[in-house]
Amino acid sequence: MTQALFPAALLFAAVYLFMPQGRATIARAIVKTVPVTLFAMIAAAVGTPWLLVAALILCALGDLLLAFARPATDDHDSADPAFLAGLVAFLTGHIAYIALFLTLSGPSVSGLSLIIALAIVATALIMARLLWRQAGALRWPVMAYVAAIATMGLASLATGSWLLVAGAALFVMSDAILGTEKFIVAPHDRRKRAVTGPAIWVLYIAAQAVIMSAFI
Repeated sequence: MTQALFPAALLFAAVYLFMPQGRATIARAIVKTVPVTLFAMIAAAVGTPWLLVAALILCALGDLLLAFARPATDDHDSADPAFLAGLVAFLTGHIAYIALFLTLSGPSVSGLSLIIALAIVATALIMARLLWRQAGALRWPVMAYVAAIATMGLASLATGSWLLVAGAALFVMSDAILGTEKFIVAPHDRRKRAVTGPAIWVLYIAAQAVIMSAFI
């Protein structure tokens, strides 16, 4: 059964990638939520750590909630409830990932660990500076999220697993582009959004798949 779930997850991820962007629909929300939900089912079925299953479930919930977030606008002075709820779901998911990574121990990934750590911290600081002014009413939740994703990236370095480091790095890249698209890219800049949207989704699905694969 689990052998069929992984290609099914990738199929739904591919379908979502080519679905029209714009107004949220139930069908679009379901298709978006299915891939990581299936990853969680796989993780649970093969007996991976419960923290991994919890992290995947929380991220799937975040996918569902963000599917109903309102389109980006120039005005971020009023918080979008769906976006805020999705942000909290993903924030909690990252905390689960951090806890999971800290339960693992292994040799240092390589001499590149310090460079990777510095790159993660630098990316987080740059994003925090860029988003501080732009996030409006969501400023503090966004800052908490930036701190959490950076901490997850750093925690992955302590596991000694290149797969987990790669997965965390993909997550950091996906979220950096997401923050840029949500708060910095002009709402009607279709050329840039035609690139950022697919990039966010592909990097995100790859991140979840790579992290899960480290445990199965």
